[in-house]
Amino acid sequence: MRRTTIDTALRTALVLASAGLLLFPIYWMLVTAVLPSEKVLTMSPSLLPAAADMSLDAFAGVVDRKPVLAWFVNSGLVTVGSVAVSVVISALAGYSLSRFNLGGEQIMGYALLVSRMLPGTLLVIPLYIMFSRVGMINSFAALILANIVSIVPFSTWMMKGFYDGIPAELEEAASIDGCSWFMAFRRVVLPLTLPGLAAVSIYSAILSWNEYVFARTLVMDQGKWMFTVGLASFVGEHSVDWSSLMAAGIIFIVPILIFFFILEPFLVKGMTQGSVKG
Repeated sequence: MRRTTIDTALRTALVLASAGLLLFPIYWMLVTAVLPSEKVLTMSPSLLPAAADMSLDAFAGVVDRKPVLAWFVNSGLVTVGSVAVSVVISALAGYSLSRFNLGGEQIMGYALLVSRMLPGTLLVIPLYIMFSRVGMINSFAALILANIVSIVPFSTWMMKGFYDGIPAELEEAASIDGCSWFMAFRRVVLPLTLPGLAAVSIYSAILSWNEYVFARTLVMDQGKWMFTVGLASFVGEHSVDWSSLMAAGIIFIVPILIFFFILEPFLVKGMTQGSVKG
């Protein structure tokens, strides 16, 4: 009993220490946002600042001086469009790689992984040339398509892994009952892959919301800036407004955290079902 108690205490301490290390950057962002710059830019800043030194002026200043709402809406539109299209394409492409034995599935899968390894800086030039020729530069559609190009390869591989864990006999039984392959996919397979769809949605949303290279290159109009490009505007040529930058950063990460907590039950449900099957 004592041994079990000690092991539990050690695991709890390890989990708390790991959580503290992972959450410390967010904590320090918040501290930097609520403190004056002279209190932060010292040789030995306080980890637990006094309440009298804290202020929310940086958050109010960010909203007043910068078009944060416009950045928020622009990033939201591009993210929603990128996620919606990417999830549909990945769900169908992953299913085809998992179920249709037409030859070359492994090669196609590895090709998708290799394409995902290509950096955005390598893709942005050909994408810029193609979009400029069709008149799509400085448009949200160009950003959505660029994000899809970046998201779909790995998302397809993720969905293939979820489909591989679903017995093909379920679709065979559905076909005996008169379902076509698409009806079996929609009514039988797709509901079982909700954890996979949630994981792909979160992955797609994070990549789209955090994307900077495409947003900085394909859109020049300041009225269409993404939030990431707007954050970069706080970095001046000779100085950095750290309090405002961190305040905007806190605002920036809130939507992704909310989105994750909304879809988190589906991820937990999927992991629980997997452990029961095992």
